[in-house]
Amino acid sequence: MIRRSKHIPQQIISGFKSPADDYLEARLDVNDLLVVDPHCTFYFKMDSDAMLGYHIPENAVLIVDRSLSAISGAVVIAALHGELLCRSLQKVDDGWELVNDRERLAVGSELELVLWGVVTAVCYGVLPQRLKVGRYKRVCTL
Repeated sequence: MIRRSKHIPQQIISGFKSPADDYLEARLDVNDLLVVDPHCTFYFKMDSDAMLGYHIPENAVLIVDRSLSAISGAVVIAALHGELLCRSLQKVDDGWELVNDRERLAVGSELELVLWGVVTAVCYGVLPQRLKVGRYKRVCTL
């Protein structure tokens, strides 16, 4: 059996150190920017335009962290009667409401509601349709 080892490029220093080494930066990793706890992070695809007022378009990818506790003003994923909803959680005088662009849903004890997680980031594609050809066909196909 032949095993391949991952080749990690190394710089061989012979002589003087390159002045450009002072400006080397690590590769940008989207996971480092968007995911705090990988074990509690999930991804959802928004299937309606009901949250456009919160800058969440249809087909956007929602990055959701289940370890965060929701507060007023947070965009959350709520499970209501077995259906997952993306809504803004708002504190009102007599309790809580789940709000989107179309409706305000008062949260009461009679509802089977579970706050599933807090949306930490929203990603959506901006690549024009005419550029989605060849190897770019599936890039940013949100």
